[in-house]
Amino acid sequence: MTIRTLSDRLVRPLTVTAAAVWLAACSTVAPPTDQAPAQAPAPVSSPQQDPSLGYKPLPPVVRNAETPALDEIARANMRKRDLWDRIRDGFAMPELDTPLVAQKEAFYLERPDYLQRMFDRGSRYLHHIVEELEKRNMPTELALLPFVESAMVPTAMSSAKAAGLWQFIPSTGKQYDLSQNWWVDNRRDVVQSTRAALDYLQYIHELNDNDWFLALASYNWGEGAVGRAVKRNKSLGKPAGYLDLNMPNETRNYVPKLIALKNIILRSRELGVNLPDLPDRPYFVTVEKSRPIDLKLAADFAQMSIADFVALNPAHNRPVVTATSNNVLKIPADRIDHFMAAMQRHEKAEKVFASWQPYTLKNGETLADVAKRGNVSAEEILRANSIAAGTRVLPGTHILAPQKLVEDERRVEEFKGARVYQLVNVPPNYHRAQRRETAQTIARRYGVSVADLRAMNGNVDKVRPGSSLMVRRASTQTVLVTENGERRVVARQQPEIIRTSAADADPTPTATSGGITRAVLRTERPEPVQAPARSTPSKAVAAKSTSRAASTRATPSRAVATKAVASRSTASNRGSATRPASTAPRKTAVSTSKPATTTKPVVRPVTKSTNSASPTRSASAAGRAS
Repeated sequence: MTIRTLSDRLVRPLTVTAAAVWLAACSTVAPPTDQAPAQAPAPVSSPQQDPSLGYKPLPPVVRNAETPALDEIARANMRKRDLWDRIRDGFAMPELDTPLVAQKEAFYLERPDYLQRMFDRGSRYLHHIVEELEKRNMPTELALLPFVESAMVPTAMSSAKAAGLWQFIPSTGKQYDLSQNWWVDNRRDVVQSTRAALDYLQYIHELNDNDWFLALASYNWGEGAVGRAVKRNKSLGKPAGYLDLNMPNETRNYVPKLIALKNIILRSRELGVNLPDLPDRPYFVTVEKSRPIDLKLAADFAQMSIADFVALNPAHNRPVVTATSNNVLKIPADRIDHFMAAMQRHEKAEKVFASWQPYTLKNGETLADVAKRGNVSAEEILRANSIAAGTRVLPGTHILAPQKLVEDERRVEEFKGARVYQLVNVPPNYHRAQRRETAQTIARRYGVSVADLRAMNGNVDKVRPGSSLMVRRASTQTVLVTENGERRVVARQQPEIIRTSAADADPTPTATSGGITRAVLRTERPEPVQAPARSTPSKAVAAKSTSRAASTRATPSRAVATKAVASRSTASNRGSATRPASTAPRKTAVSTSKPATTTKPVVRPVTKSTNSASPTRSASAAGRAS
């Protein structure tokens, strides 16, 4: 197998026996052309120092027939030639006549540590970017644009959801073929995002009559916004250059930042800026793979830490890299021999390359159990599946998890994303009463009965403006989160209010509505659920059930009501989650007096299933599973 780097001139081919090969290499960048960089536009006069700003702009360099070229100045300032020289050679944009450039120069020069961190991070990616620019005959100032966009952090994410070195928003990324799915986000891929960014820059450069400053404004502000601003100025008879347009402050400062970085790199020695050593050779090679592999295992093969490996391969979202989502790995050029040798040893030993595989949580099994078997933490499994920390995961959940025994590691290629059942506590919902609102209008608005509304609020008779009324009781829900992020409630448990008679009243009532003094909880069921099959009850149980049914149709005596509640409690202890569908729903009410000691409140969970294929469990069992 042949491994080729980004520059075919510098790295020798590496051949591997075909029987041991599972990786195939590819070249991502062709050799640089002999074409010279684009000629710079006409020079712009040097900005005058503004005494009120307190900044002294760097002296400009004007390129014309009488002055030496920028590459000659750069070579005179450096003792040896490196990638920084190559970048200086390609500078082709004119000076920008605005005091903002001096401000940005001072900003960067006052923060040498910040500059050093940016340049260190850029050392991994700059060679590839420069080669791509030279292939397209584009000015190398554009190689500095990721410093402005993302500070050369490939995993950077803005508040507008722009991602990667070049900060593509999702829609523009899709427009330029940058895949974004559960497995990868190629906006973070160094090679693919650079290709897309340069394609876009070339397009908006032509769109703006080959004006790079307007093209850069379009990259930041949007091509449509810049186009409208130009059209507006022209319609008013005004100039329509970058400095003449009315634009947001961010865009106004955008190009000055780039020109300031250019000036600092151009005169780094005289400014005392220590640029990191940057040899003019590829930092990484690209390797195609034909089978999945754990990210950690690939990092071990390359003798790298996980953090360093991810810095070169930031597009991958999961701890395993599939062959179908993004089949390219980037390996440091000086580590490729170690990587290939380790891969061959691993294959000859017939070891597993991809231990992270699809797994469905079983009944009675917790995420901690799965994590222990895979020798990872439960938190690591949650992160690998983009599940929030603290989520109570239920059986039936389909996730990616490490396995010790893997029969077919290619099963992971078919996995489309986690499918999670989770237990969610929903807090009560309150409504602040407005003028002229009544219990009837509020109950109608939230789809509850007036009796339930009063029961939830201590049998309040009159709604006062500004008062806070509970309109939905707290509940526990089983929520399904699908592969595409859709959330759906598949089961719900809620407390229930059972109305009782004055015969059951406590001897010292404090109620305000007709002597109804005892509160019990019932389970709210929007629709009946079939009761689980069980054996024929005994005569005693049947008698209690008859008493219970009678209590729902007539005002029972104190003894009968006690039997009904006891019967319900016994059914609950047997694990019965529902009552027969033929039982009529009860009207609800509540009192504020203390319950009698013989009729304690009974809370009985019920599960209302809206998806027969999904697992439904009682609250206690679900709590154990979580």
